Amino acid sequence: VHVPRNKETFGMIGAGCVRRLAAPGVGMLLHTRRNAEGLERVASACHANTRRQSQLLCALPGDEPLFDRPVFHEQALRLPRPTAQVLEALAQADILGGWDLGRDYPELGQSLLICATECRTEDEMQVYADQLARILG
Repeated sequence: VHVPRNKETFGMIGAGCVRRLAAPGVGMLLHTRRNAEGLERVASACHANTRRQSQLLCALPGDEPLFDRPVFHEQALRLPRPTAQVLEALAQADILGGWDLGRDYPELGQSLLICATECRTEDEMQVYADQLARILG
């Protein structure tokens, strides 16, 4: 994701998203440092899951990618409702939905940074999409 790097919090966005969405994945990443093949498998799974989660969420009315650029592990989305309200509703459903980019970058408005690590299943990603559809409904 291309977010201006002129703010101190930029480096924390990705790590914060990972911690919020899939802390177990961090252990897997540390474990795979021993061999490049394992790290490549984890990175490929993270990339595939982030792309899949983005596809599911962007299929909802009003959700769209914030930037028209390639992504690796995170995707910024524009939402049709205030991000803070959406995240609060997701939290009530026990879903840690991502990072409200508008908090640190007001010019991005109603935008959400998402990621999905190698630990996320198709069912978990679908539950997230279903809950978001209900909230935006």
